[in-house]
Amino acid sequence: MSETPLKLSASNWKVVFEQLCLKHFGTTPDEFIEVLQMSPNARGYILGSLSEMLLRRQLKQLGYSTHRIKEKWVGPKLHHGDLYVSHNEKDWFVVESKGLKSNSEEWHNIEKIDPSRDALKKWFDRKRSGEFKDWWESISASRKEQILNSGNFNQAKVLETHFVSGTGGRSGRKIATPRKLEFHIVALDLFLRTGTHEFVFASSEALPSAESHAEHLKQNYILDIVVPGADDAPIFSKPWSKDFNAVFKTLKNPITQSEMQPDERTAGGRESEVLDKES
Repeated sequence: MSETPLKLSASNWKVVFEQLCLKHFGTTPDEFIEVLQMSPNARGYILGSLSEMLLRRQLKQLGYSTHRIKEKWVGPKLHHGDLYVSHNEKDWFVVESKGLKSNSEEWHNIEKIDPSRDALKKWFDRKRSGEFKDWWESISASRKEQILNSGNFNQAKVLETHFVSGTGGRSGRKIATPRKLEFHIVALDLFLRTGTHEFVFASSEALPSAESHAEHLKQNYILDIVVPGADDAPIFSKPWSKDFNAVFKTLKNPITQSEMQPDERTAGGRESEVLDKES
């Protein structure tokens, strides 16, 4: 029988952290922190868990009921998101918590783009399709002028999704992105670009489909590109919204309640996950 973990408080967090490091990792706090500094993957996993926790808190503050979804299912995995969410305890919907793509600027070679007005205008004019073309055409003429005149596009921050999922097993996926029916809403934590844990939401049904498979999401959606000297903050257009209530009201087809598999374990009780026997 496992020990009951200490309850975290403002006065004893150091003791709880020491206990966590020793019990779950067999190490000391200084070594644990050193590993975090060495490993981007470890930081990314913790950041994802933190985003989910903060999202759940925000939804509870808005009056919604939430349950975590089990990561290990009995039988076929029906719900691939992170949270069950309901406003009436009867109609439940699936929410996926995600972060932004961490290396978007490097991936798109932003720093190599000539930011001078004429060169940048030609760069966009040459694009015939793609997320950058769609974004440029969606913003206002006045904002385009500010961006062209800023001379800072090579320092821009790209707010972009990264939907990658496996195609093996029982997922039913035909390409390596989620199917639209896997969750109702995606919640994106903007921390990696804004420095603040704030969320923007979209229903999966409202997002454009992958070109090759209409039932799948795309891997990448550019929400906005923030250019120093032209933009103070990201600007979001539909279907993205910072208003969860507004997005939630558009949802249809709640899941079958009897098929829910919520994770009822509390913090500190998730040391291992034991599968129930199939009936």
